[in-house]
Amino acid sequence: MEKCSHHGESQECASCNLASGHTETRSHQGKSLEEEDRAIHRTLRNIRHKLLVMSGKGGVGKTSVAVALALSLARRGFKVGLMDVDIHGPNVLRMLGLKEPFDVQHAQFDLPPDLYHNLKIISIEALMRNREIAVIWRGPLKHQLIRQFLSEVQWGELDYLVIDAPPGTGDEPMSVAQTIPDAKAIIVTTPQEISLADVRKSINF
Repeated sequence: MEKCSHHGESQECASCNLASGHTETRSHQGKSLEEEDRAIHRTLRNIRHKLLVMSGKGGVGKTSVAVALALSLARRGFKVGLMDVDIHGPNVLRMLGLKEPFDVQHAQFDLPPDLYHNLKIISIEALMRNREIAVIWRGPLKHQLIRQFLSEVQWGELDYLVIDAPPGTGDEPMSVAQTIPDAKAIIVTTPQEISLADVRKSINF
């Protein structure tokens, strides 16, 4: 197979697929860092509550909590955004049974009538040509994608933005904490000691 010029892998690697379509929009559009910062500020100004759902380890039900929380709030009539920043293991769309978005820029999917106007969703899977390909990214690309989710998606006015982060205290939670300094954390765990040992690190984070 022909090798990827970026990583020495096959050209089907998700990193290159996404970079060719979305993650290099700053260079394609000439958007400066200052312009992006202003766009993020405008977005966050229109969101009342930002909730980062995180966990110390995987498999404790973090994504289930994030999805259930977003659905419950939307069904109560609140305007809700659900942002999946688990870059390497995105499961939000699969958990909701969603396929292709109607409109990535407005984070719109084929949702039931009681949710369609109240719930907006974005995930890296909405941008992937093949959802079965691994995303092979380091920290800077993850950070940039999270900033683009906030600066380029038209969230509008939201009561809640629920952010589903990957397990642990790595790049994605750090990027959210840096970009959304007033976000509050919901930390999910199970009662086993091994889970509690990991979740203490998330609390310290």
